[in-house]
Amino acid sequence: MAAAMRWVSAATTVSLEMAIPAGVGVWLDKQFEMTPWLTVIGALLGLGTGMSHLLKIAGSPPGRQQTTTDREAEPDA
Repeated sequence: MAAAMRWVSAATTVSLEMAIPAGVGVWLDKQFEMTPWLTVIGALLGLGTGMSHLLKIAGSPPGRQQTTTDREAEPDA
């Protein structure tokens, strides 16, 4: 059950990282009448952020998601 909750949490986080910047871009486009440029920028920013996080999750060992503090604590080999 705990493993499932970790995966659901990770999937939700990645999906929101991709969707929220695009949504903010849509809202800003409506505010500044710059359609579609801020939406495109937001979507690309969200895609880059979400994919980066997804690749970090995929590259970490099962049951452990490496954080920046974990990486800083590891000695260089």
